[in-house]
Amino acid sequence: MASRSKFQDPGLILTAVLVIYAAFVFIWWPTDVYWLGVSLVGWLMFIGLFFWFLLAIIYAVWIEQIEGTNDS
Repeated sequence: MASRSKFQDPGLILTAVLVIYAAFVFIWWPTDVYWLGVSLVGWLMFIGLFFWFLLAIIYAVWIEQIEGTNDS
């Protein structure tokens, strides 16, 4: 069994995606933009919940695929 690079690990890649999204939200935080009476940062954080759930599904499917190819 060949050793996989740590840079190809799904957990590391998806963590980097989350950090980038969080950085975008916190960089945007000082701006005072409102949409439907709610701060845009609040909307970004709310959308982030669904984004994180989607990343969790992607991670589970990705790991299952990797384990399936390792078993073969």
